[in-house]
Amino acid sequence: MPREKKTEYFYLDDRAIALYQRPNSSMWQARIVREDGNAIVRSTGERNFDKAVEWARREKMRAEVLTEQGLDPHTKSFKSVAELWLAAIGRDPTNKPRKISDYTKIVKRYHIPYFGKHKITQITQKTLADYEIWRAAFWQTGPGAEQREETIRRADGSTYTREKKVASRGKGDAEDTVLRQIFKFAVNHDFLDGSRMPNIGQKTTRGDKGAVKRRPSFTKEQAKAILDYCNSFPDTQSEKLTNERLVFGAFIHLVLGTGLRPGKEHQPIKWKHFSLKIVDDVPHAYLTIVKETKTGTRLVRCDSFVWPMLSGFRYVSKFNGEDDFVLANQETGEAVVSFKRQFNTMLKALKMETDVQGDHFTPYCLRHTYATLKLNEGVSDRLVAINMGTSPDMIHRYYGHDTSVSRANEFNTDIDWLTLDAEKLKKVKRPPNPKKKP
Repeated sequence: MPREKKTEYFYLDDRAIALYQRPNSSMWQARIVREDGNAIVRSTGERNFDKAVEWARREKMRAEVLTEQGLDPHTKSFKSVAELWLAAIGRDPTNKPRKISDYTKIVKRYHIPYFGKHKITQITQKTLADYEIWRAAFWQTGPGAEQREETIRRADGSTYTREKKVASRGKGDAEDTVLRQIFKFAVNHDFLDGSRMPNIGQKTTRGDKGAVKRRPSFTKEQAKAILDYCNSFPDTQSEKLTNERLVFGAFIHLVLGTGLRPGKEHQPIKWKHFSLKIVDDVPHAYLTIVKETKTGTRLVRCDSFVWPMLSGFRYVSKFNGEDDFVLANQETGEAVVSFKRQFNTMLKALKMETDVQGDHFTPYCLRHTYATLKLNEGVSDRLVAINMGTSPDMIHRYYGHDTSVSRANEFNTDIDWLTLDAEKLKKVKRPPNPKKKP
């Protein structure tokens, strides 16, 4: 058997750069030694030696600039981070298969082809702006224009292939959502400094004339009716139904009394995440939102009605250990993913399935209700935003539901309005109407 050919190295710039080719490959590889003595080993992506030299020198300069900025030149590419994120959501049992499939399709169809070769630290607002232009033309003159077929997934999970529709598709909110989650994943795993995370898209819900359309919010009276409903479930012979109602009641109290996000923020809550803090001799219950959620770790103050209910629920729950999920399925101990079915049943029983505009309520409306009631009570939008894990601007834009009716009493002033006697008004002489003939 012939002996394998020895790799030949070509050294440049005082041996700071070494170029070589692996056996049976025509692609040039580069080994770049940084000023701190650490080396970067990477493929140049070039088969031409002169172009490989140019690439290596550019990469050396880039590494030096990143080092001066306090960044790691070894940082991962967007593609590798995106693939790690896809693997992570695939392992999360709370994610439905269809959601994982849809997110994977978005990443592999749009994000990786465009951002794939960029380092996660290199993607800037300009990069994102250029992506928007590329994405807008994707189905007309871009890569999607050559696609002849598309795969459609039915509601039952089955798929079928059909001829691609000619009409162009706009960029959906899900694409921005996925991109945000990838960058947040990068921050949480120290692939990217949080201060360098770009602003991605703008989540807006707009009406016909461009005005922001908020989710509906329950009134104070409706919120009280909801709590009363959860505190007075009728007796039942079914243990399973009784347990479901108890867990649902805990969910309602928790979201309505903290403003947390139903879904990803309620699912991971465990009993150990609650704590009691004394502020100026007044006790307050607090909930720690876990790091892996949308806004990361934050401390949330619970309204006074929350902890008494939860402590009573803990006494009867089958899963009440420190590491047990609070909103746990009482048969399996797993976190309940969604309460939509019980929520709709409750609204039907209370006969308030929609607001006065006819918009349907969803569990997320509990979060909007929390914000609205706090604002109506005079709590500053900054404090509301801190507790809810959002910004004051988002509170103004999406969560405030003030109306001239809900804040009517604040229109009252101490002005002593003058009143005119009706009989005196009748005696007031009016000027003649010039158009009326005498």
